[in-house]
Amino acid sequence: MSAEPPAPEPSAERSTRDGVRRQPGMLEDEVLAVLWTGGRAMTPAEVRGRLDDRLAYTTVMSTLARMYRKGLVSRRPVKKGYAYLPTVDEASHTARAMTDLLSRRHDHAGVLARFVSSLSPEDEAFLQRLLRGEDA
Repeated sequence: MSAEPPAPEPSAERSTRDGVRRQPGMLEDEVLAVLWTGGRAMTPAEVRGRLDDRLAYTTVMSTLARMYRKGLVSRRPVKKGYAYLPTVDEASHTARAMTDLLSRRHDHAGVLARFVSSLSPEDEAFLQRLLRGEDA
């Protein structure tokens, strides 16, 4: 009686066609970056054409639909589908992600201290000016 090998653990990462692994949420970030630089509503085909790797059209379409359900993009009808626009700017989206990550950690002081110590001198000086309430 031969035992079957255990099924592989489901990975949180996704493979691109060139075999490189994409971290969870990275495709949404890449799609948002395309939309931010596009400056106008874009169809899934237009977004796909601006992404660096070779994603299937359906992958981009389903990613945009998921982002719509999450409130990250808005959409308007065009021809037989939709064109999408980001609902949040890059700075707000990134700040929210940083805040969400910090909220899931117990040692806020430690995380913040490590974060500040990893900043470039210019970014640290900028952060200090913001904390003092100075114009940035």
